[in-house]
Amino acid sequence: MKKKLFWAVVVAVLTLALTACGGASYPAYVNYEVYVINADGNGLKKLTDHPADDWPSVWSPDGKQIAFTTNRDGNVEIYVMNADGSDLKNLTDNAAGDWSPVWSPDGRQIAFTSYRDSDPSDPEEIYVMNANGSGLTRLTNDSANDGPPVWSPDGKQIAFTSNRDGNREIYVMYADGSSLARLTNHSGEDEWLAWSPDSKQIAFHSNHDGNVEIYVMNADGSDLKNLTSNPAEDSEPAWSPDGNQIAFISNRDSGHPDSFDIHVMNADGSDLKNLTHNAAGNWEPTWSPDGRQIAFTSDRDGNREIYVMNADGSDLKNLTNNNPADDIGPVWSPDGKQIAFSSGLPRPVD
Repeated sequence: MKKKLFWAVVVAVLTLALTACGGASYPAYVNYEVYVINADGNGLKKLTDHPADDWPSVWSPDGKQIAFTTNRDGNVEIYVMNADGSDLKNLTDNAAGDWSPVWSPDGRQIAFTSYRDSDPSDPEEIYVMNANGSGLTRLTNDSANDGPPVWSPDGKQIAFTSNRDGNREIYVMYADGSSLARLTNHSGEDEWLAWSPDSKQIAFHSNHDGNVEIYVMNADGSDLKNLTSNPAEDSEPAWSPDGNQIAFISNRDSGHPDSFDIHVMNADGSDLKNLTHNAAGNWEPTWSPDGRQIAFTSDRDGNREIYVMNADGSDLKNLTNNNPADDIGPVWSPDGKQIAFSSGLPRPVD
């Protein structure tokens, strides 16, 4: 039972963190490692080297550390290391699964998802710990799936999705777990939360109008707006650092359900533009800290690579340069000089 649950969690985590919502699929059994590369494509460095999977990286706000999830200890744990790969530490060290780490804006804490305090068949809850793994606190306690956590930029609140009311809705609470509030009440699934840089709004995607669209609402759930309103699928919203624009993926121009382009629009939904214009898949848009560039994943060259382009779509570059592995999950360093990502080749199933 425990072994079966473990692999169920691994697959669930990989699906959530590594699979674009538009239908892109990744091999279920791979050996993902964490890498960093300079934003110009030079200076590639492998930070982890282990037969297990090391996947999605999250930089500490000061850029000195990288947290990630790994199954190297026989279950899913959260590790942290210096930005050069040194001083690797297991922060969670628990027999249950721990995943989806996110740093508090001040860098002092890490929120994450776990099922450690429940029967192994029960759903996940949200926890927070100090950045060194101490001071563990459980923030949610409900017989439903809560998570992943998304910290507000001002550090005051944590938003998350939960199916406690029968389908995925958006909730918010203070960073200590108090004042829990439900923000959405729809018949569909509300997911992929993104706080605006000023912490006043939350963008997300939802299928409650019949297809997946990008929505935005105030941080208290008021003034809900559909920004895309198109029969195609629009998902994965990402705010620009100045809060003026939202990048997202859409298959509206391809005519194929799995061919997504990176689009950008003003925060009110106006002036929508296709930045990639490519028949392949393009996913996971993430803005550089200065807002001048967007990194993303694409399989236009036969396998998934990390690309970067200017915020207007110009000067496109393949940073990982036709590597036979899948390169996914780009995350900018806080100073904008490097991009961390995961890379892995399929491996046989035992």
